[in-house]
Amino acid sequence: MQQQTIIKDFGVLYRTFLDYISKSIEGTNLSFSDSVFLVNIGNQEGICQEEISATLAIDKAAIARSVKGMEQTGYVFTKRSTLDKRTKELYLTESGMEQYRDLVQLNSDWLNEVLADLTNEEIAVFSDTIHKISDNAKRKKSQ
Repeated sequence: MQQQTIIKDFGVLYRTFLDYISKSIEGTNLSFSDSVFLVNIGNQEGICQEEISATLAIDKAAIARSVKGMEQTGYVFTKRSTLDKRTKELYLTESGMEQYRDLVQLNSDWLNEVLADLTNEEIAVFSDTIHKISDNAKRKKSQ
């Protein structure tokens, strides 16, 4: 059945990516989840935890725990928003920025490996399709 294949393939992609990143970041004091959050902070410094939660469809409490740990290890620092004093904006420290650059390269390397046999057109179609699926999943979660 096609549905079972889709579910299996989503799982394979997730687990192989998690394994690749987890092995690559051993010894950095970062977990896989931390690495995902760190990349999102690096992509948009000044982002708040609520925006990361909405973007990634992850519980705010999990993000808060991760941010606290990354603050303690010196990868992230927070500043109160000038627009909303209740909101903390997230920024990378110098060592956080080094980790960010390494993680972006790891992500790129992994994607280059798993997409190597696809044409640019196939990659574009896949990117659009998985983005739509992701948006549908986020909408379903928020209902």
